Amino acid sequence: MTEPRLVPDLLRRRAAEAPDAVALRVGDAEALTYRSWDARSDAVASALARRGAGPGHRVALVFPNAAWADFAVCYLGVLKAGAAAVPLGARFTGPELAGVLDHAGVSGVVGPDAAHAAGDEAGGGTWAATAGDLEASGAAGASPVPGGGPDDVAEIIYTSGTTGTPKGVACSHRNLLVHDLPADATVPGPGPVSFLHAFPIGTQAGQEALRVPLRIAGRVAVVMAVFDAEALCALVARHRVTRLQLVPAMAQALVASGAPRRHDVASVRRIVLSSSPAPPALFARLSEAFPGASVWNAYALTEAGAARTIMEWDERRPTAVGRPVGGTEVRVADDAGRPVPPGATGEVWLRRRGAPTRWYHRDPDATAEVFVDGWVRTGDLGRLDDDGVLHLVGRAKDLVISGGSNVSPVEVENVLFEHPAVTDAAVFGVPHPVLGEDVAAAVVLRSPTPVRELQDLVRSRLAEHKVPHRVFVVDALPRNPSGKVVKDELRARLAPAGPQAGPAPAAPVGATEEVVASVWAAVLERPSVGADDDFFALGGHSLAAAQIAARLADAFGVDLGAAAVFEAPTVAELARAVDHARRAPSGGS
Repeated sequence: MTEPRLVPDLLRRRAAEAPDAVALRVGDAEALTYRSWDARSDAVASALARRGAGPGHRVALVFPNAAWADFAVCYLGVLKAGAAAVPLGARFTGPELAGVLDHAGVSGVVGPDAAHAAGDEAGGGTWAATAGDLEASGAAGASPVPGGGPDDVAEIIYTSGTTGTPKGVACSHRNLLVHDLPADATVPGPGPVSFLHAFPIGTQAGQEALRVPLRIAGRVAVVMAVFDAEALCALVARHRVTRLQLVPAMAQALVASGAPRRHDVASVRRIVLSSSPAPPALFARLSEAFPGASVWNAYALTEAGAARTIMEWDERRPTAVGRPVGGTEVRVADDAGRPVPPGATGEVWLRRRGAPTRWYHRDPDATAEVFVDGWVRTGDLGRLDDDGVLHLVGRAKDLVISGGSNVSPVEVENVLFEHPAVTDAAVFGVPHPVLGEDVAAAVVLRSPTPVRELQDLVRSRLAEHKVPHRVFVVDALPRNPSGKVVKDELRARLAPAGPQAGPAPAAPVGATEEVVASVWAAVLERPSVGADDDFFALGGHSLAAAQIAARLADAFGVDLGAAAVFEAPTVAELARAVDHARRAPSGGS
């Protein structure tokens, strides 16, 4: 067969080579062979062509994750008809879905509840159909199917909109046909390969996983509609899965559940983490849970397409996310776009040699800002080491600037994950009247643990200004469908701006508390301070701690040092520390 020009050419080639081979399994419920995938998508394409869908048209695919097989059929059907697919899954609802459909300019909506989406969300003039209706009508009679060209739009993937309105990342068939890795590089060793994932429909990761069985012969995609650690390990055992593709949040839940110990997971030979930075402690735990597997880290994003980095976990490079592969080039640049030296931090830029760039649908200003001369400005901060390995620092927008010092949330999160009780963690900035921002953390714990213990762990690894002075224990972190923490939601929920109503603070009790409270009030410029008031919540910082320690030394004749204020951050706790120091025997000759 000639070299594929369009994405559907990949399916036609696989259907001709191995028609009865399984390409896709949806849990234990349904298996899709190349023959059925090709025939069913032909029927959908015929039905779409009769509805007028073709080059220049866009068709939205609104499917729940449980309908992965129907989605796969309709996705290829849309491309065979020459139209562009807008895979949305079930990520958007209500007004947000209406906004996305309007922005995409879809002519039709396909899915089990398409009539509702098209009628109530997309506005008048948009047709709706279910996958079954299209297959039935398309199979009833042949219809000419325009195939389109390699530079036509193939799909538009909408970002999750965690930092604003969702953006539609558009790409051509030619862009999607660029392979990032040779077939023999994905999993070592001979024999069949099945890979399991729980990526949502319509995400970049989900779309990439959908195309793996098309690009590489002998690959079977096993899809979970909803991630569940126990069910995942059961699927691994039943289908002898050889590769897991996970986001770090899934991997954390997997190792915390203990499920790998209750199932035969010896078939797994490789685990690949992607989507967001993974804490180093997680790699060690995954290796223990899956002793026969190598654990890899990958870095990519929707805008960059096939440009990516990947490498096996190396404990000597705990923050590394990989080496460029498959023609990928990485630049770490300053604000002017100039490369910075190895070891210096800057914005990560990516591009893939020879690959057409993507763009933002109907957003030329954002396209010009992000897509520059074939490069994609990622908005991530990172550095390249002397060997050309990329290390991530975090998102530029998430950087905490406290008292003029930059704090990488990823660096602090990595330390928190070292604690055995921490199953999930997110670090973010909260407003501070003096420092501008202070470091805060939200943690999910498997067992009750004093907040002070977590802070002391960070203090033992990092500088004081990086210690989260406000730690919130939560049941779960808010995440988008790609598994990334929505930190704006955390800030709004846990650290709202402005004064908060509450009970009057408890008055200081005893002479020591009264003196400590008066010192705090003077240094922090507060009219009064209660016994349980928190130093950091009142606007405390390193300089203020030093001033308090000096005044307490004058008042009580004991030199606790500024660190004592961090370790005892309420008036009552610090007063007890003063009394303890006063009672301690003094050294002598």
